[in-house]
Amino acid sequence: MKVKTLRMPEKLEKILEEKAKEECRSFSAEVIKRVLDSLKREGVTV
Repeated sequence: MKVKTLRMPEKLEKILEEKAKEECRSFSAEVIKRVLDSLKREGVTV
């Protein structure tokens, strides 16, 4: 997997860190899951 840098507001980062912790996921895994879920809702398959 390729390493990417992503800029985001600190508040969003903290929310995602908390959600990742609640689901026993890494921060990266949480971001990937949420992006994939969003694309799926739009009918895009990856």
